Amino acid sequence: MLGEFFAAQPSEIDDLLDEGPSGRATVEAKTVSSVSIATLGEVLGVGTYDDLFERIEGPQAESGESGIDRVPEEMRDALASSPDPDSIADRWGATDELAEWQPADVREVVRELARLAQEARQQEAQLWFWWAV
Repeated sequence: MLGEFFAAQPSEIDDLLDEGPSGRATVEAKTVSSVSIATLGEVLGVGTYDDLFERIEGPQAESGESGIDRVPEEMRDALASSPDPDSIADRWGATDELAEWQPADVREVVRELARLAQEARQQEAQLWFWWAV
């Protein structure tokens, strides 16, 4: 599964369902899903897995082959203000959802995601995750 985190306003999401966030700053994260995003939120300490999971799932394209999940605002803010993204990455990487990832890859994704979250917060934009099968 392909996947990319990106920042956008909620009003822009429907236009991005099929083609994804091309032309925008993104953080590529193949095999990430709403399950692993909710797990990241739990690692960040912003809610329980169940609560976060219910809030993440977003719209799907008519084909069902792509969709966009919402990253809750408190996750965006926790990532943006984290003084130690590597610690977050190490804890997220130790979960079952990321068992196949290399630790260096998890760290790179979390560092880039923290930077993207900072930019999104400054622009008062939301973080999203576009996926395609």
